[in-house]
Amino acid sequence: MPRNLDLTWSWSEHLEDYNVDFAELWVSGKSIGEVTPDHLRDRYNFAERRLQAHVKAIVQSQINLDDNCIYDLVPRHVLRQFYHVKNEITEWVVANNPKPKNYSFLVETQATINQIAQQELQIDWDNHNLLFLQDPKAKSLYKRFANKKSNVIYNLFGTITGRLTTTPESFPIMNLKTEHRKIVLPQNDLFIELDFNAAEIRTLLALAGIEQPQDDIHKFNIEQVFKTPMSRDNAKRRFFAWLYNPDSKDEELKNYYNKEKILDKYYKNGYIKTIFGRQIECDAFHSLNYLLQSTSSDNCMDRANKIRKMLSGRKSTIAFCLHDCVVLDFSNQDAHLLPKIKQVFEQTRLGKFKINLKAGKTYGLLEDFSW
Repeated sequence: MPRNLDLTWSWSEHLEDYNVDFAELWVSGKSIGEVTPDHLRDRYNFAERRLQAHVKAIVQSQINLDDNCIYDLVPRHVLRQFYHVKNEITEWVVANNPKPKNYSFLVETQATINQIAQQELQIDWDNHNLLFLQDPKAKSLYKRFANKKSNVIYNLFGTITGRLTTTPESFPIMNLKTEHRKIVLPQNDLFIELDFNAAEIRTLLALAGIEQPQDDIHKFNIEQVFKTPMSRDNAKRRFFAWLYNPDSKDEELKNYYNKEKILDKYYKNGYIKTIFGRQIECDAFHSLNYLLQSTSSDNCMDRANKIRKMLSGRKSTIAFCLHDCVVLDFSNQDAHLLPKIKQVFEQTRLGKFKINLKAGKTYGLLEDFSW
């Protein structure tokens, strides 16, 4: 690596310990072709076509690329021309775009999702034949992944709010049907799931400056807000019917949570600005939804990034993340770390959040546990 390297286009695990900036994160993950300025476009297109022609010829010649580095096969002057103009574009992008306020968070999150993508999921294809024969979605899953590696590959810029999505080639962990989860097995001893209790409601409490209750949030609403006996399900329905509908009238909830005061602070001039440095353009109708979704998602990933660092060099890893939870592929030899992991997850930038812990031998058979 060049000694004076301080800027490149894409994040790379090989550069994780170096003070290098990544221009791709400056422009929300757009491709270099999308942001190439007009004065460099012709040169870039020519250099790219030239490089692609050489790569195509190498592939068609059936040279074994497992035994040969493609960079040794492409003429040096072709590589030099392509990367010279790519460097010019990279420098132009950084010089002409503001550095995102959440840049450091994006770098940390990119490191986390890259580590997850490198890990192969263990899928039990052999003991669920009836499921794969009778369930069309399970059958489709089998056809897509039974004969290749299954990895969870996230798109850091898949949504406007920053919530992770998976790429088309990823194993569909985020929308896997509940009855299909049992086919996902840990590489180590068990899965451990850390899940925020009512994450978006707790985010609302935090943004309103209200102390976090350590009981179940819907039980809290029944006792402290509604002050009327009702079932947990009814309390939950009533809350969400009010939360995301600006026209909904509920005096108890309005007086306690005060959505208007929160939006006065975080929504101005058509933009949401979150404590994690995101700025999101949206209309008034979607403002609270975007604010809570974005802040909750980043709050969870912020904890996941901390846990990844804690587990560095150990057998246990982060298997995957969902919107408000982190699932660990856990080794029993790291059991002494569990209290610290729990503490790191619940002590968020928004305050101490109540969390639910589950563990199991498959992703579909997770059971509550505590110690």
